[in-house]
Amino acid sequence: MEANASHFGGRISQLRHSKSMTQEQLGLLLNVSAQAVSKWEKGDSLPDISLITELATVFDCTTDFLLGKTSNLQAMLPQIRTELRTMSQEQKINFLGEVIAATSFNVQTPASDSSLTQIQLGPSGLGLWAKDRLVCIATSLFLNEATEAMNELVEFPMNILPPDIITVLYELLLNNENLQPDFTPVEESILRSRLPADMNFDKVIIDCIELGFVDRVRGGYRLNVKGDIATRLFSIVHRVVSRPSSFSFDFS
Repeated sequence: MEANASHFGGRISQLRHSKSMTQEQLGLLLNVSAQAVSKWEKGDSLPDISLITELATVFDCTTDFLLGKTSNLQAMLPQIRTELRTMSQEQKINFLGEVIAATSFNVQTPASDSSLTQIQLGPSGLGLWAKDRLVCIATSLFLNEATEAMNELVEFPMNILPPDIITVLYELLLNNENLQPDFTPVEESILRSRLPADMNFDKVIIDCIELGFVDRVRGGYRLNVKGDIATRLFSIVHRVVSRPSSFSFDFS
């Protein structure tokens, strides 16, 4: 019992802090004293069984999670699917944003308002959450396929960037073996040799630098974090628009 109480208390403390709540505030919600909450968190006692459900409601979690039972996330998918059907679009975006944030242990791009934009790029793939605007989750396999598609001889149906800039960004992206940028520069002579001979290299590379996508460093040029993510997102758009028959969309 002592071990269970200690584990339970630690979880209560963790969840309470995640909600930025004091022991007094939690006690008021449950109609108990702050001292009672303190005893739970120290493992000195356990709450009455009737309060377990109330605690789960307060912390937006399951009673199993509160009690320390580990669950198979795959087994929770049916419940998640069912609940998503009842959510509003904003609630769905918020939920998926929290999922993306929970996986964000690698490179993240700063945002003027972190509550609005979250980007995660790493070995598992790419996740982009822009509240009230967009949720995009792409696996590493899909990202690699989308990037390869950029090199195919197909006319891109949208003029997001001038073709010469896209070509330079793509060549620099190929230098990053992993999904997260390794910041390895490409020598200027090598980069020039990979590009069309009739390209005005000096002008295009300056444009890339001014856009904030490319850095000039000792040893040549490299794609930075902003450029890496922008190019990968561009490749996703490229594949979606050029191969619409290979995608299914659900706007329900």
